Amino acid sequence: MQAPHLLLALSGHGYGHLAQCAPVINALWAEIPGLRLSVCGALPQATVAERLDGAFDYHCVELDPVLQMRNAWEVNVPASRQVYRAFHEHWDAGLQQDAELLRQLAPDLVLADIPYRILSAAGQHAIPAVAMCSLNWADIYAAYCKGDHIDRQIHAQMMAGYRAAHTFLTPQPAIAMPQLHNTRTIGPIARRGTRKKPLLCAQYGLPEDVDIVLVALGGIPTEMPLEHWPRIANTVWLTAGAVNPQRQDFLQVQALAWPFIDVLASADVVLTKPGYGTYAEAVCNGVAVLSLERPDWPETAVLNRWVRQHGHLEVMKREQFYKGTFVQQLQSLLAATPGPGMQPAGIHQAVALIQSLLPAAGHAPGTSWSG
Repeated sequence: MQAPHLLLALSGHGYGHLAQCAPVINALWAEIPGLRLSVCGALPQATVAERLDGAFDYHCVELDPVLQMRNAWEVNVPASRQVYRAFHEHWDAGLQQDAELLRQLAPDLVLADIPYRILSAAGQHAIPAVAMCSLNWADIYAAYCKGDHIDRQIHAQMMAGYRAAHTFLTPQPAIAMPQLHNTRTIGPIARRGTRKKPLLCAQYGLPEDVDIVLVALGGIPTEMPLEHWPRIANTVWLTAGAVNPQRQDFLQVQALAWPFIDVLASADVVLTKPGYGTYAEAVCNGVAVLSLERPDWPETAVLNRWVRQHGHLEVMKREQFYKGTFVQQLQSLLAATPGPGMQPAGIHQAVALIQSLLPAAGHAPGTSWSG
């Protein structure tokens, strides 16, 4: 009896795409214990393994170009355009490369978050494919790289890939995608952690009434101006970066050796930038959000509106971030009643759709491949 085989194709832009997919994959394993998983992408294998509960085959391969960032929130537009043009200049050869990858792995279904070329390859060879993300790279590219016929050709190839998917699942909050007619709206996707604030305070030797602010700007390296941030009575900062030993109010989160989601759930506020993963996890765990402004990012307005609707949000200007003059916004969040949290309904909605497209156990390996 051959178990069904799923190929997870991941974009390498930060950790958010993995964060969206991992809860769905873990829930799929609960429904289909024998599910075979192959993961393709450019993220470190150890990073992928931290999020997934079961065994998988890993194939380190760049499936799509990656936006070039100046820091966690600022896109380097000229460099990004150059990377995308280099990728699309060899479109046909890359499409053949993806087709060969599919031929070798022979998956029953492709789940992409959200590489688009492999969706085109799957469509050409009659392999069912599902895209899943709160955004798509075509709309992101168009927001920054508007212009000549080459940009329009790149955009058209990207859109063709997304249209080739059987379904494009859009977990809320998601940007509108009117040019795609295969979208299906689902609830949010996020992990739920365990709030263990008393234990956290005990491990750091803190009073239990201390306010805890978690600094989490995502997987893109960013210089942190911690030396300019204020000392606030009865408040500590948890950060993954190096801390000044003279500042007793800065603590390294690694010392806990906890799953990140439990650290987040145990914080009172998370300081971050607009991005699906941290926003969704904060709201679903009832944690307030202090966010950096990001007016040019296409998701920002949708994300901020959703957090305000279901939780608590304050936004600071970049100057405030660098100078540490955001105390008023932070204190407003700390004074608010904690959010109620939310069930991440999108997980099981995605599982149901994916499961309906996977063959039952006993499917002969490789028969989904044509060509």
